[in-house]
Amino acid sequence: MKKTIFLILVVLLAALIVYFWPGSSSEKIAKLPNPSAERDTRSGSVIGSEDANNTFVWLGIPFAAPPIADLRWRSPQRATPWTKTLNATAFRDPCVQLSGPLDGLSDDSGAVVGSEDCLYLNIWSPRDHSSVAAEKLPVMVWIHGGGNTIGTANTYNASLLAGSEQVVVVTINYRLGFFGWLSHPALRTPDRNALDASGNYANLDMIAALQWVADNIANFGGDRDNVTIFGESAGGHNVFSLMASPLAKGLFHRAIAQSGSVGTAPLWRAENFTDDPQPGQPLSSREWLSLQLQNSGRANDSKAARAAQLLMSDEETRDFMYSRSAQEILEGVSGGAGMYRAPQSFRDGLVLPKSTLYQLFSDPSRYNNVPLITGTNRDEAKLFLAQDPEFVELRFGVLPQVKDVQNYDEYSAYLSDGWKAMAVDGVADIIAASGSEPVFAYRWDWDEGGKNWLIDYSELLGAAHGLEVAYIFGEFEGGIGVPGLYTNDNIPGRDLLAQKMRSYWSEFARTGAPRNGRSGTLPKWHAWNAADANLMLLDTPSGGGLRMVDEPMTVAMLQERIAQDPSISDLRSRCALHVQIFLLANAGDDVWDESDYNALGCSDFDPWALGAGR
Repeated sequence: MKKTIFLILVVLLAALIVYFWPGSSSEKIAKLPNPSAERDTRSGSVIGSEDANNTFVWLGIPFAAPPIADLRWRSPQRATPWTKTLNATAFRDPCVQLSGPLDGLSDDSGAVVGSEDCLYLNIWSPRDHSSVAAEKLPVMVWIHGGGNTIGTANTYNASLLAGSEQVVVVTINYRLGFFGWLSHPALRTPDRNALDASGNYANLDMIAALQWVADNIANFGGDRDNVTIFGESAGGHNVFSLMASPLAKGLFHRAIAQSGSVGTAPLWRAENFTDDPQPGQPLSSREWLSLQLQNSGRANDSKAARAAQLLMSDEETRDFMYSRSAQEILEGVSGGAGMYRAPQSFRDGLVLPKSTLYQLFSDPSRYNNVPLITGTNRDEAKLFLAQDPEFVELRFGVLPQVKDVQNYDEYSAYLSDGWKAMAVDGVADIIAASGSEPVFAYRWDWDEGGKNWLIDYSELLGAAHGLEVAYIFGEFEGGIGVPGLYTNDNIPGRDLLAQKMRSYWSEFARTGAPRNGRSGTLPKWHAWNAADANLMLLDTPSGGGLRMVDEPMTVAMLQERIAQDPSISDLRSRCALHVQIFLLANAGDDVWDESDYNALGCSDFDPWALGAGR
């Protein structure tokens, strides 16, 4: 059954990354192969096709062996070489995920979609620079978002970015959710190597894709010694994780984190039961295994499942885990737009260090020290709050309307400012203080969404999470699919801002600094350690234009704001907000301090219970 785009479906269901609605041609619609687009790789030759904006495109190139059967929950292996030319003219399946608006598929039959055979990448290269003999261009490797449980590289068409900015763009898939991150003692037995035991399989997928780029991208016109990783939301989080991973050293040379986060998980949080002295997350590997035992009929309830798994040997546990189909692994798991909160990015001591990212970034010798752009959108949280019936009601059952605009704006500001404080100011302060490579920061402020008697996007979404991605790829028509968001009035400013953002991004990829953009005509983007203005605001002329400002947002500032805010009517709400920002969101271990919480007067409220109640 074909997915239909209704006015509000994107707001209510596509949330989290509004960017691509799968009514676009992201499925296996093959293009015609072009003999001029045949290239060699270390695994065999591939042939691509022509795409828009004077580019060649190669779709569905395997960068690793299919992680199926006994390769599930193991580190990625090299792809088996092929002898005949591979026809790289159609996308391959997305990775296994719950069906939703970000799966890149037009057929939504079935709760679980995608394939475990999904480790493929796509390449766009300017036609004039895509041969072996041509001048080598900067390479930009895109890591898609989706909470690390949904999404696919298939929904991003990079022809405009590659063609207009003269860069080679690579988009990659990686294993999602329980397939990409699963830490359990049964996967750490002596017969498995250290990488197989790490649990960070998706991080290893990304590293394998970067290694493929290093080995092969020169034949597609790219410079293997000038690689920029960039991603949004979970993709931005993964950018930070790759900066932290010693296994990714030398595989990239610049990094851009759009609306990223810096939280990583200790093993006890990834594995323990929720009522252990060190409580695991609700979907920790122990809790997930209990659910699997109940779903399979081997236990009647959670208590029996817990007892059963504690009696199972590692071999019995692993055999049971591998016996489960992809559909069964996700049975009983749910979440908005298909997204679920599974533990990820484990501090295993090999793929990711045991230290938090803040601790790592304070010492340039402990992480992959490269030039960085990090930024957030001014109203990140509105995309999530727009789905919350506490803040938004549906007129006639479908049309969203904010109940209390002042309350909506204030709560969104807290959560959005918290995101900026931890993923932008916190990261930038630490890196700049270490005297390492430069860091550049931005805030995206475009809030000119259309308004009419049906809906006011400027109020409901503002400069919400994910909206800026379309500006980098230039996919407004086939991408975002929110009827009425763009109008005749705001399209000219939108397109001009998008052009300028691509200019900054590509100049950074080329030189390690956004400077005056690739065009050389934009306002100078100064590094974070500038004496005064150190934050670039990205907006249209009607919103003030591109400009450097000094608008700090720190954890201490937010803590003080929560403590003193007279509009917060009761202590429990004040404590819950403190928990939401400093324990649950983004950084957790880096910014949470029990003494701060108690000083607020919250000692009578269990912070984890408050967090579960939001």
